[in-house]
Amino acid sequence: MSTAEHPLWTAACPQDWVMETDEDSVLLYDPDNGVGTLEISCFCKEDCATTREELLDLAADTIASGARRMDVNLAGMDGLLFFYTEDGMAWKEWYLAAGNCTFFITYDCPEELEGAEDDELVEIIESLKIK
Repeated sequence: MSTAEHPLWTAACPQDWVMETDEDSVLLYDPDNGVGTLEISCFCKEDCATTREELLDLAADTIASGARRMDVNLAGMDGLLFFYTEDGMAWKEWYLAAGNCTFFITYDCPEELEGAEDDELVEIIESLKIK
């Protein structure tokens, strides 16, 4: 395991996965044997904890599209997970409340390979920690 680091958070990263960082998010993927790309974004507010209503507001377009929804608790964070397919790609979107911070995480892969990297995804997301 290696560590993916961002100014706001850290996460364990499978050994063969690489990290690409830009100003707003981090991309994680296995360049040799992987099938999809995980993108992690996080933003924090100064005053109060993220509420379920705020997560639902952030996910409004995904909800309106009819994506399947599941309530989740990952790494001690409550949130929402959505599943949908679009143009031959399988997508997962997580909206997670971490105190006054919110994680928005997406994963996409070819539809026929959906589920192939689920163990790695759980490993990464379960290890997320706000700095």
